[in-house]
Amino acid sequence: MSELQEKYVQSLLIILLISISDIIDGMVAKQAESSCKGGDIFDIVADFMVVLSIFVLWYLKHTVSVYIVFLILFSFITFGYISFLKKKVVKNKIGKYVGAVCFSGITVIIFTRLYFKEIYVSLQNPVIIIISIYLIISIIENIRSIIKEVRYEQKR
Repeated sequence: MSELQEKYVQSLLIILLISISDIIDGMVAKQAESSCKGGDIFDIVADFMVVLSIFVLWYLKHTVSVYIVFLILFSFITFGYISFLKKKVVKNKIGKYVGAVCFSGITVIIFTRLYFKEIYVSLQNPVIIIISIYLIISIIENIRSIIKEVRYEQKR
């Protein structure tokens, strides 16, 4: 195995460990019927930082376009702003799945690049498009919530 392949395997394992720990954390919190605002925020920020870091790295290696980095940033900014306005962590209907879609897409891209190079190029673009669609819908929902909250505050 080449040094580059070893790095991809390590990256894939890290992503899988993060995803598994995220799932287990959610299951434990649900089972215990407990939720902590600080824990929710930490979980979301940690997911965001991992996803953003990977896509920035891929952008710097010229494997993805800069627009996906901007979508990730804008999605997080709009999420943060509506959560700030409402003074609580606000997860819209699609937003709660964005992290899972991003991690799944990243895993598929790394896995195919490692083991199925012949389909990697043809698979990467559809995966990026699916991630982009989720991010755009989440951004629209966040902006809609921001507008609704601002109007509500103006009426008060």
